[in-house]
Amino acid sequence: MPPKNARVAIWNALKNLEESNFRDFCDELAKPEGKPRIWPSDVEKKSRTEVLKVLVSRCSSGAVDRAITTLRDIGCNGEADELGEMDLHSASRSKSEAGLTMRPSLNATHTGTNRSSLSPAEWHFVDWNRHELIYRVSNVAPILDHLRKEKVLKDEQYDEAMTKSTTQDKMRFLFSGPLKSAGDRAKDVLLSALKEYERYLIMELEIKG
Repeated sequence: MPPKNARVAIWNALKNLEESNFRDFCDELAKPEGKPRIWPSDVEKKSRTEVLKVLVSRCSSGAVDRAITTLRDIGCNGEADELGEMDLHSASRSKSEAGLTMRPSLNATHTGTNRSSLSPAEWHFVDWNRHELIYRVSNVAPILDHLRKEKVLKDEQYDEAMTKSTTQDKMRFLFSGPLKSAGDRAKDVLLSALKEYERYLIMELEIKG
């Protein structure tokens, strides 16, 4: 997942494109030679928000570079230059403000299925897929062990999670407590554990975008 400033920079570039240029952008993005592969069905007749979601999900930290390259390929060089400058400016500002500002908390009732209330800057893979993760993760114990090892869970939180009678309750506990308070760093650690212990579920969710 790219950092917040990168997602915001891409979003600003996409929302300022004329409709015809945006459709050209989608067509170019889905060409077979593009790596990682983005399929035509991923972007055809999709909104700018949906295309952004696909781009950052598939390309992760390379999303800005992919967007800039695609803009240049369709002749939108000015927009590509602005995106590059915006990303650098945002990264510099984020570093200077580190520790001075707090990221707004996600609504505790967010289920992962209603994303319209989230700005692009607030998207994280585990937030997008909260509902699926709660109801489909089955191998919870090693995930909890990993979170405790990485200091996302304190010993008492780990013990409390393990007392929950179902896997769904264990996952709900994670989302309602430790993940909510620890922010993106904790979500990154959880995603790392999920990729190890729930590999095929995560692959399926990534394909769905």
